[in-house]
Amino acid sequence: MNVDSEAQQQFERQLQAALKQVAPYAIRTASADRTGTPGIPAAVLILFAWEVGQPHVLLTKRTEFVDTHKGQYAFPGGRVETEDPSIVSTALRETEEEVGIPISWVRVLGELPGLGTPTGYWIIPVVGILNQALARTPLKINAEETEEAFWVSLAELRQEGVYRSEELILGAHTVSVAVYQLGARKIWGATAAMLKNLLDRLANVG
Repeated sequence: MNVDSEAQQQFERQLQAALKQVAPYAIRTASADRTGTPGIPAAVLILFAWEVGQPHVLLTKRTEFVDTHKGQYAFPGGRVETEDPSIVSTALRETEEEVGIPISWVRVLGELPGLGTPTGYWIIPVVGILNQALARTPLKINAEETEEAFWVSLAELRQEGVYRSEELILGAHTVSVAVYQLGARKIWGATAAMLKNLLDRLANVG
């Protein structure tokens, strides 16, 4: 086994350990309607891949043609359809539809807690590992749903000054939202909250 393979396997073990922790969201913990009703069930895929000796995670930018969260950065995903047998199936199906990664190329490791959005969705983040090298994984973007898709290293997300929290007014409420600023790309809201939760879990397991 080479050094890179050992590091990759170690990261996967850390990721599995992180998913077993009890770690509620630091911010954005309220459900969408603040009454305890979760909302419309949906799922996203937090997909990791190994490249240049370190883990990367897949992010997308939604188009202006989608119904909600227009132009926002997100993980691939969408609402649960009646034909989906499980939340995992939803996350994998949506990822294949949006960026062309076949379901068989993803190994699912687990899930993060659900998170409500102001738009009325209750999102379950599914966490997985890409079984292919990035060089052999061209992204086939669905232009109706996805404006761009890109991989970002965890090292970049962890750089000083990339993460911050902001106050956002939602109706009569003011809430704190997570923000990751990657150059001109601003990843915020539910997507950033999921990232923050997972990165905090990984930091806790070392």
